[in-house]
Amino acid sequence: MSNTLNKSSQRASICFVSETGRIENPLKDPSVRYRCYHPAEMLASEGYDCTVVSAAQFHNTPLLNHDVYVFHRPNTARVGFRSVIDTLSKLGAILIADYDDLIFGNEELALVSSAVKNGTLTKERAIKAFKSNLEGLRHFNKVIVSTAPLMAHVREYNPKAQVEVASNVVPSSILSLHHENRTPFLKRSSTSIGYFAGTHSHNQDFPIVEAVLHRVLSENPKFSLLLVGPVSVPGSLAALPNVYTADVVNFLRLPGLMATCSTVIAPLENTQFNSCKSRVKFLEAALSGCRLVASPIHDMVAVGEENLTLPKSRNEWYHFLCHPPHADERRELAGRNFSKLEELQRNDGIKALAGLT
Repeated sequence: MSNTLNKSSQRASICFVSETGRIENPLKDPSVRYRCYHPAEMLASEGYDCTVVSAAQFHNTPLLNHDVYVFHRPNTARVGFRSVIDTLSKLGAILIADYDDLIFGNEELALVSSAVKNGTLTKERAIKAFKSNLEGLRHFNKVIVSTAPLMAHVREYNPKAQVEVASNVVPSSILSLHHENRTPFLKRSSTSIGYFAGTHSHNQDFPIVEAVLHRVLSENPKFSLLLVGPVSVPGSLAALPNVYTADVVNFLRLPGLMATCSTVIAPLENTQFNSCKSRVKFLEAALSGCRLVASPIHDMVAVGEENLTLPKSRNEWYHFLCHPPHADERRELAGRNFSKLEELQRNDGIKALAGLT
């Protein structure tokens, strides 16, 4: 089965299996979109036969006729996991694990995880989850990850595995839609700031900029802040008249809502978990034509400081938020960043998957 993706006479079939809570409709899970649907779309455009399915459905009714299986966040707690892996191995299929978060490791790592700090998991459940995820990782000798720091953790816990980085990208279908609609170039107030949180997991991240935002918004009444998603709004900000909130929106509507902002922020607490996170916030901001001000994690730094702003202190956060780009500057940045999205899609696409097959 070597060089499966490089066959010219016969295209391989690839099945993406994701451990997602969105059992019936995995597309609603942002992680599954970036790690399964987006690469599947790009592979399909090259002529490959691709399928995306939730792990719950797959293990209930295994699909055994594919050449390559990409298991997104596999774990041994899934009933039937070991028997399915053994069967696929005997059939000669290529098996690849895929990770976009640090969700595996020892007890010490589990106890300081974001899930425990945010109260998403109890200490006992976190230890159990990290253990089953680690056992899942060790069933694979081929692994794909979303970032270089995450690759280092995989190599620590599964040193014999071949590991490749497959960075998150935006596929052509979405790029072409927003290019046609001119989403990045929609008019918006230069003093509008947005914070978009998809889950409660960012409750420990937002305090990094809470005091800075309060100062910026208090000193500049014409500035506004839009908080979207299930983030806990501090009382200091909730009392301000120029702070607004909105519920999480469907991913198809996200760029349109984000395009009402000139600047979006992505603060992250300095932890080994956050250091493994990807550039998704840049992808979303660039698609919407927003300037991104973000904590300088590895994957953001790799994008390049000509495309985003990376404050390294609270003073720098304050300075950058107080001095948004003028309309012409933002439009120029929007054009540069949209070109960057196209470049990333071309260059990062499916190379890692091809390298493992």
